[in-house]
Amino acid sequence: MQATHSALTPLTPSEAITPLIPKKKHNSKIIINTVSSLLVYKASAGSGKTFTLAVEYIKLLIQNPVAYRNILAVTFTNKATGEMKERILSQLYGIATGDKDSKAYLQKICDELEMSAEAVRERAAEALTKLIHDYSRFQVTTIDSFFQTVMRNLARELGLGASMNIELDTHNVLDHAVDTLVERLDVHSPVFAHLLKYIEELIAEDKTWKVIDSIKEFGRDIFREEFMEQRTTLHAKLRDKDFIPTYKKLLKAMHKKAEEPLQEVVNTFFHQLEVRGIDYTVFKSGARGIGSYFKKLQDKDYSDKIRNATVEKCLLDINEWRAKTKAHPALTDDFLTDMQALLIKAEKERPQAVHTINSCKLSLEHINKVSLLAAIDEEVHTQNERKNRFLLAETNILLRQLVQEGDSSFVFEKIGANIRHVMIDEFQDTSRLQWKNFRMLLIEGLSQGADSLIVGDVKQAIYRWRSGDWGILNSLRGKLEAFPVVEKNLTTNRRSEEVIINFNNDFFTTATQVLNKHHHEDQTTDCTPLLDAYSDVCQAFPEEKTGGLGYVKVSFPDETDKLTYEEATLQALADEVEALLEKGIRPSDIAILVRKNKYIPLIADYFEAVLPHINVVSNEAYRMDASTALHTLIQALRVLARPDNLIARAHLATLCHTGSEPFHWEQLEADHLDDYLPAAFVEQMQSLRLLPLYELMERLVTLFGLHKRSGEEAYLMPFFDAVTEYLKNNTADYDSFLRHWDEKLCSKTIPSGNMEGLRIFSIHNSKGLEFNTVLIPFCNWQMENERPGQTVWCTAPEKPYNHIDLLPIRYGSEMNKSVYHDTFLKERLELWVDNLNILYVAFTRATANLIVMGRGKERNFNVSTLMQETLSQLCPDFDVDVPFERGTLCLPRKKEQKEVTNLMVQRAETQAVAFESYHRPLEFRQSNRSAAFIRGDEAEEDKQELYLRQGRLLHRIFSAIRTADDVEPLMQQMQMEGLFGSRLDINDVKRIVTHALAHPQGRDWFTPEWRLFNEQAIVFKQAGDTILRRPDRVMLSSDGEKIVVVDFKFGKPRPEYTAQVSEYMQLLRQMGYPRVDGYLWYVYKGHIEKVSEE
Repeated sequence: MQATHSALTPLTPSEAITPLIPKKKHNSKIIINTVSSLLVYKASAGSGKTFTLAVEYIKLLIQNPVAYRNILAVTFTNKATGEMKERILSQLYGIATGDKDSKAYLQKICDELEMSAEAVRERAAEALTKLIHDYSRFQVTTIDSFFQTVMRNLARELGLGASMNIELDTHNVLDHAVDTLVERLDVHSPVFAHLLKYIEELIAEDKTWKVIDSIKEFGRDIFREEFMEQRTTLHAKLRDKDFIPTYKKLLKAMHKKAEEPLQEVVNTFFHQLEVRGIDYTVFKSGARGIGSYFKKLQDKDYSDKIRNATVEKCLLDINEWRAKTKAHPALTDDFLTDMQALLIKAEKERPQAVHTINSCKLSLEHINKVSLLAAIDEEVHTQNERKNRFLLAETNILLRQLVQEGDSSFVFEKIGANIRHVMIDEFQDTSRLQWKNFRMLLIEGLSQGADSLIVGDVKQAIYRWRSGDWGILNSLRGKLEAFPVVEKNLTTNRRSEEVIINFNNDFFTTATQVLNKHHHEDQTTDCTPLLDAYSDVCQAFPEEKTGGLGYVKVSFPDETDKLTYEEATLQALADEVEALLEKGIRPSDIAILVRKNKYIPLIADYFEAVLPHINVVSNEAYRMDASTALHTLIQALRVLARPDNLIARAHLATLCHTGSEPFHWEQLEADHLDDYLPAAFVEQMQSLRLLPLYELMERLVTLFGLHKRSGEEAYLMPFFDAVTEYLKNNTADYDSFLRHWDEKLCSKTIPSGNMEGLRIFSIHNSKGLEFNTVLIPFCNWQMENERPGQTVWCTAPEKPYNHIDLLPIRYGSEMNKSVYHDTFLKERLELWVDNLNILYVAFTRATANLIVMGRGKERNFNVSTLMQETLSQLCPDFDVDVPFERGTLCLPRKKEQKEVTNLMVQRAETQAVAFESYHRPLEFRQSNRSAAFIRGDEAEEDKQELYLRQGRLLHRIFSAIRTADDVEPLMQQMQMEGLFGSRLDINDVKRIVTHALAHPQGRDWFTPEWRLFNEQAIVFKQAGDTILRRPDRVMLSSDGEKIVVVDFKFGKPRPEYTAQVSEYMQLLRQMGYPRVDGYLWYVYKGHIEKVSEE
């Protein structure tokens, strides 16, 4: 049964439904597992993950054609959801009809279920028919959509209003909360003090002066899972005004006490020098000698860097303190022995002191941010309560709290008692809280004897900034509660050529060992989680790809006397592309992937200048502010909002210039700017200001002729969609919209569609895609700290640091020598895996040719130095100045026009759409009722018309209400809509409805025991045509076994009424419901007639 016709249209191709209903049964063997298990597929890049998921889903449908009602399949993006639904439906159709492109699916399913091809086709046909007729229960959804449904079902238990608004855009919510908070500030406010301290931190770190933007950026941490988990206890402690001052006082005292032994050593050392009339440079090597150690201690530098080779020698031998010749006479053996004792004491005290000092310093460094963040969080929640708004970002934490506080079986029943099989795609991107909530579903399904499935790849986990935790997948083995976890690796890469596969196998195996070596040197142990994450990195290739094809090139351009590093890389990149084109590779077969978005416009602009014949396609190239038409609209709006804004008026004049000669600003004169603008715009400015925003924009398009500009439709249409979306939740004043444009809308991108050309992507956006030739420039991003001052949210493991449950700690070497040591190691591991994974995703996008560019001379440990170390081990004669190469350039195979015979995957043809704006002046038209009133004959309204109108109202009421309790609210809504002509009319209808619902048989149909499908369409094929039938009321019993279909009638009985209900019953039986009862309810007569199927 399907509610919306539009959703079914593409899913019911010719002969897709009725002919697929099984005609006869075949004996077939169905394999049923006696012990349920969680199947975990580790799916490396190009290994057929989507194929495997679709096969596993279809296998369940072959075993039970209505199993889709009990399956929840979760993906992470709308695009992936659409692709998965299409794959399942199209392959069911392909298997059922014997389509050649579904052979692999059919063979795999036959082998694994030990069934004949004929039996599988029959089951696939039956499953497809049932699924299409029951499409609303086909649960392939995004994780956000699923949890949104969960929240609506649990609204009462979570204390949320029935009419709550679910808000997806946390950025807007946060921005508004910060703006409100700042507007209310006064000098006596505690938040004011926190804000001043935060500004002082920004100044000390030499960061941006855009304070509000910085606060908003930092404020996004309130939506991090770490903060949300500790929110309640954190707020409770911060309500005590003395809590933070007391905490600061305690840690400052500890800091001072930890320094005392070291400063005592320092004071003794310099006192002894003073007594002898010498200074610290008197020792061997002068200012760089052992005296500098004590000078650094005096300057409160306690880091491990001060224990250098000189210190090591001086700890062992007093002769290392003085020069071999011309040593100062004061440097006697006794004196140097005393000085050595001071050095030994300092080095004995320093490690523990450093641990305490670093712990105190790091804990206090950003403590003011906690108070500021708590104030922002409180403001967000105050506004949420006032607006009856719920943030989707908080779904996981609320659901988790509900499970912990209550009965998990009750929660499971509320969110999906019918879910038995759970399938999770891209599991490596699941967050901890999401996993805890899904875990409940998995265990419930497993306990009912149903298997579940997880698919993921730790090596492609690149969304940790969205709380993804690859460690969950990395550690998921053995058992989940009492249920076995079965691991399977998809080891064959069907995407890339042999040379690419072998290179990636070698490179990432060796790179992992290089990183492990760095870890071992620092910690003297192996980095086991990293080794586990990449243990399955080596892939095989299918037999058809054993010809030694493929090409890899890695080079390290660097700055020269004439070129910066960026310029040298851009030049090398352009040279590579030009060489590729000369050898026969098409621009559309080439993709350039970059780590940072800032390089996309840089590359696009450079190519436009040096290779103008190449069409470059990228998201950044299709930002809204790249459109001159939209710039014209925005500048015209600025002029209307501020007529005295001469800069906006001058800018608008330049945009209106249409001459062939270039426009020069010198031509403009302030007194004659309007001469360059359309005359109609100038004349109508006063009246234009009175128009609502959307209508104004439409008028401006016409006045400036923007719809006639070539290529601008692609920008205008998404822009007007964005205006519509903006007006849903915002006021229509011009200044607010202009601010929205400047801050957000201008940077939005429009779809580039199927435009031909060389493509530029960020590596994150390239995930899931593949290209014949991939170029990756600027491979020199940091392996650890990409952003200076990066903080990590930590919970200290020791007292008194853990008196605050959560603190933002600056990531760096000081963490390693502090109470946050374990968190430092974990964060470093996470950063290493993050950046290695980004490289892995980029390298595995190439099917035939991979060209990589690092940087020659690097001091810090980054991706470029990792590549150099790795290649040095792979190739003993590696030279950073000579490109590393494997294989030979592989030209793309000729694309054959493949005939698509599966009707469900045929693509629609693209058609150009023109943007048109129609200006229609308002016109007053008198309604018939008001005209009758003026004539004085309203009372003579035709009684037959009144009777029919009353029948339509009753029909709507009986079709729409779920239970008798819905009658009053529905009638009030109808009255608000003006559907009742008079008070007598509404009382009349109330009386009829109340009398009808008192019917002994009908009364039962308006109870919560039934699942209601009212006014929903049944879609089917007949003689090649798509037919719709829409029963008034269809009810499914709570056990899912019985269907009741009712049609309401308000006239005399007719034979065709019976035939109509009989047809509904036949269709419902074809949809898989064996027990169907049909009734005709003659409401005015109070008579219910049972219909027998003809």
